[in-house]
Amino acid sequence: MTLLIYVAVTCLLVVWVTNVLLNWYRLRHIPGSFWISSTKAWQVTTQIRGKWYLELRKLGDQYGDLFRIGPNQLMTTDIEVIHRMAHIRSAYTRAPFYQTFRFNPTQDNSFSLLDDREHTRRRTILGQGYTGNAHVEASIDRQCARLVDLIERKFVSTSTEYRPMDLTAVSFFFSMDCVGDLSYGRPFGCLDDGQDVHKFIKWNENFFNTAIVISNFNWLTKIFFKPPFNKIYPSSLDVDGVGRIMALAQAAVERSIADDEDRRKDALGSFLEHGITREEAVNELMLQVVAGTDSTAAGIRMTILLLVANPVAYNKLKAEIDDGIAKGNISSPIKDAESRHLPYLQAVIKEGLRTFPVVTATFFKKVPEGGDTIGGHFVPEGTEVGHNVLGVMRAKKYWGDDADVFRPERWLEADKNTFDMMADVLETLWGSGRYKCLGRTVAQMELNKVFVELLRRFDFSIVTPQNPVEIVNSGFFLMSEMKMRVTRREAVVKGKET
Repeated sequence: MTLLIYVAVTCLLVVWVTNVLLNWYRLRHIPGSFWISSTKAWQVTTQIRGKWYLELRKLGDQYGDLFRIGPNQLMTTDIEVIHRMAHIRSAYTRAPFYQTFRFNPTQDNSFSLLDDREHTRRRTILGQGYTGNAHVEASIDRQCARLVDLIERKFVSTSTEYRPMDLTAVSFFFSMDCVGDLSYGRPFGCLDDGQDVHKFIKWNENFFNTAIVISNFNWLTKIFFKPPFNKIYPSSLDVDGVGRIMALAQAAVERSIADDEDRRKDALGSFLEHGITREEAVNELMLQVVAGTDSTAAGIRMTILLLVANPVAYNKLKAEIDDGIAKGNISSPIKDAESRHLPYLQAVIKEGLRTFPVVTATFFKKVPEGGDTIGGHFVPEGTEVGHNVLGVMRAKKYWGDDADVFRPERWLEADKNTFDMMADVLETLWGSGRYKCLGRTVAQMELNKVFVELLRRFDFSIVTPQNPVEIVNSGFFLMSEMKMRVTRREAVVKGKET
């Protein structure tokens, strides 16, 4: 028996080693560490440790624009490659990575779809609902007002009273209620008292920590999509988390269908008017909450942190806002069109997203039949190529020697060619071509408004500058509390009324 066990273990070990060597040999000409590229072990352990984006950036600095991170995975920091993979006529397809992000075991949302034809059809139908129309602007204005009201009621400190605000949570509540107002018919109520009313944050943390690791082993999804394992997926009977969001999405869809002749002119109404099914609408509303909340919230909180850490930039932005109000160029609340004429605000928004890209998942695409040549290297068909997002946003070839520095002035000093190049590079944060984030316009409008509405009224300072926030990243960011001391500005200029 001992001999049989020994033989069996030896055979398994030989098969495993042979498989490792064959996988490595197939892409041996691509730069990268043998140990990192030969198995998925490095990917899984790095994601579990929460240092994913930092470690990918290090590998890019070491190996260049194209490097290996797994048996069949490459990473690139070349935006020409990123654009080429996403071009409307590209033969590249989505890799199984995306399907991990189903919220229903039998149905796809627009993010998890792998079929490119269906993905294009779905995006065409959904696209009109994500345009920055009057309803979108009015919804964001309402939530900005509720955000200001929450801070006024609960978080303003004085010389005699200290009332710290967790910017991580408050920014998340703002983006959650924006989604609720935009698509669910009403905000979720997070900004009423500054509470996670549906306990979504905890679910969100558990989901991304699990999903990003499972995405390394796409065969697991085939198991989880079927009974009895599909029971792990959320249900509309759940009392909280995304199951509760699913129930709210279903109710919103049924309400909108019932009000056919007097339908609310929101994103959901647009989806239904353009022919989307009930199930597709519910899945898209759920995706809005999961994908469209924490990323925007991270952009808000980290840009404010970067401003607080850079008093020159902070004071320049406040001066631009004050000057715009004094000259009557900024309404109360600020209009989206007005914000686009504030050059330093736009520079701050761009630089905040560049310095701290809010999503660093790999977004793998599959090399088409016949293979492709990338950076002078032939890449065989079926190979998965992903984005090294932080590597792109900190690459000196795009941003100069001070690429690691938060410096909004780079956007104002650049000549037209350099500005256009930088804007093109930054835009890859939202995806590219046929894979560009549908909610990009909505997120931009939120950022265009929220900084002005906050900084015209309040001053912010970080409570623990030596350790402002704990960050875990496995492709998506999870953050601990970021305590801010908020005070009213001494002189508040009200500006013109709308």
